[in-house]
Amino acid sequence: MGADAGRRPVRTLREALAGYLESSGLDRVAVTDQIGRAWVEVLGPEIAKHTRLARTLRKNVLDVVVDSPAVLQELKGFRKAEILEGLRARVKRQYIEDIRFKLGEQKRPKAEPKGEN
Repeated sequence: MGADAGRRPVRTLREALAGYLESSGLDRVAVTDQIGRAWVEVLGPEIAKHTRLARTLRKNVLDVVVDSPAVLQELKGFRKAEILEGLRARVKRQYIEDIRFKLGEQKRPKAEPKGEN
């Protein structure tokens, strides 16, 4: 047997890190965070506050819950192509094929119970 038998192929640091991030799930977290930041940049904070993004993409489709029928109509009917273009320009590591909007309630943080003073 030669000296190379049983050895793993040499990988660059970039390849090794990419493999680690993918296997650990951290890559998905980083992409989800990047999509969230890009979402606010593309929509602006006033419109973005009426939306909630799914935690992950499914089959390259981003699911978005919108809390207002008027905002839903604006995003779905008038701005969808613009939003997709803006996200694709900002999120290079994950291709976003489509956005699926639906009307629903926003999950708001529960109010802290008031202490007795």
